[in-house]
Amino acid sequence: MPNPRWTHDRKLAKGRLGVVGVDEAGRGCLAGPVVAGCVILPEAFFSSAKHRTAVGKINDSKQFPEAERESLFERIKKLEKTGVLYGATGWASVEEIEEHNIVGATCLAMWRAMERASDKSGKRWIPRENRPPDLFDQAVQDSTNWAVLVDGRPMKKLPYAHDGLVKGDTLSLAVAMASLLAKVSRDRWMKELHEKFPLYDFASNKGYGAPIHLNALKEHGPTLHHRPRFLRNLLDQVKEVPPESFQQCQLSLA
Repeated sequence: MPNPRWTHDRKLAKGRLGVVGVDEAGRGCLAGPVVAGCVILPEAFFSSAKHRTAVGKINDSKQFPEAERESLFERIKKLEKTGVLYGATGWASVEEIEEHNIVGATCLAMWRAMERASDKSGKRWIPRENRPPDLFDQAVQDSTNWAVLVDGRPMKKLPYAHDGLVKGDTLSLAVAMASLLAKVSRDRWMKELHEKFPLYDFASNKGYGAPIHLNALKEHGPTLHHRPRFLRNLLDQVKEVPPESFQQCQLSLA
């Protein structure tokens, strides 16, 4: 039996150039960046039984233990190397979360992921601005005849045209793939961060408010990778540490 997410997107791709899926990881964390994934599935992708088999297990990244997420992530990357799909991630830093709030930073990460995926496709898919295309510009119409899905409700601050799909990572193959790209990429970064700040156990909690993380905040205060906006409600419980005492970390958001 085909993956129901495959079936959903295959039907959606009919009469279009393909399906684009976008999702994020880390939106509710106390520390670390928010990361978005974008996956482009051209209509031709759905004509191959081999592709259908390859994506048979793909689902929302939260449905899998870490080892299986890693395996599915590598499967997506392998398919990408063959040129049958295109995927990318976009990142928004803690500083950008502080400046734009989490919704604005999430949209910024999504915008970057969409731009990078478009570039990887050789502009096969060109994101369309959130306005009606020029009806006399056939080239614009042809290049934007894609279904673009973002997990959840539509993002008003996202400048590119899209449709929101609630629980999209469980319904759409492209969104589920984007979910896996975002989640695994961010988790790997947080595991690297754990090596610099082992007291917070980022390798396990990935920046979420697990008890060991909250206890470390109370005892040692935040690092420069914690989100000030998210800690404001905890300030009476968290020991504040002056910025000059923060341990430094130069991990890249590549």
